[in-house]
Amino acid sequence: MRKYAISVACTVAVTAGVTLVMSVPAGADPNDGGSCPAGAVFAVGGTWDPTGQTTQPVTDRYVAQGYAAKPVTYPASFWPLGDQTYDQSVAAGAQTLRTEVNAFHAQCPGSEIVVTGYSQGARIAGDVLGDIARDGSIPQSQVEGVLYADPRNSAGGIETVVPNVVPGATMSGARGGFGDIAVREVCIEGDGICNMPKPRDAPEVFVDSVFGYFTKHNTYTPMMSEPAPPAAPALPETPSVPLQPADIATAIVTRVVENITPYLTAALTTVLTK
Repeated sequence: MRKYAISVACTVAVTAGVTLVMSVPAGADPNDGGSCPAGAVFAVGGTWDPTGQTTQPVTDRYVAQGYAAKPVTYPASFWPLGDQTYDQSVAAGAQTLRTEVNAFHAQCPGSEIVVTGYSQGARIAGDVLGDIARDGSIPQSQVEGVLYADPRNSAGGIETVVPNVVPGATMSGARGGFGDIAVREVCIEGDGICNMPKPRDAPEVFVDSVFGYFTKHNTYTPMMSEPAPPAAPALPETPSVPLQPADIATAIVTRVVENITPYLTAALTTVLTK
């Protein structure tokens, strides 16, 4: 009798389990019990912004759509102006970002994932997006990226132009792409971090982009509040006749003088009028 009771109980349990599984409609949200948000936005700040404050306007846009805010904390350093090298800071940020993205996806497999970053944070965000595209750990249709002033931007990112100069700051070149992940690259024309031509192609514009770091690189905040980014800037065309080294050097020196003269004039005027 006892064996019969146990058999009946097991049959009822299995039948109930099968019925419960079959009652979930096809295509239903796999997130458990509605406790997961529509998505999460992982934001990585630039150098000297270890908690992602610079990307707050982007985060706010997605939070308004029901996404959870996931600011990523990392060193955000650049030796010698910080205690860690650029390479160390990028590696730490990428590891933290990937770990947090994986953890969220494991908990909420049906939720969307947005990865965004600015400057050094864009380098980190872009690298992780590229990794996700390659390893297929998360469905690419559930992931999107927004990169502001990406140093590895294929249209003139500084890491695609400048050689290795600062110890511990490897210029890694352009990425191999993002697969089917929708990634928007936002770059201000003339910002040397993401829109720098090769000196041999356009020496004057190259110099302007270096100075553009100081005048344009910190002006992305208004764009972060807009869902539609501006058109990506283009690079100057490669000259049909290659410039000679002496001509390139002369053009660079001349342009540096032109760029720096207004600042020197203003500084001297201030000193002399006191």
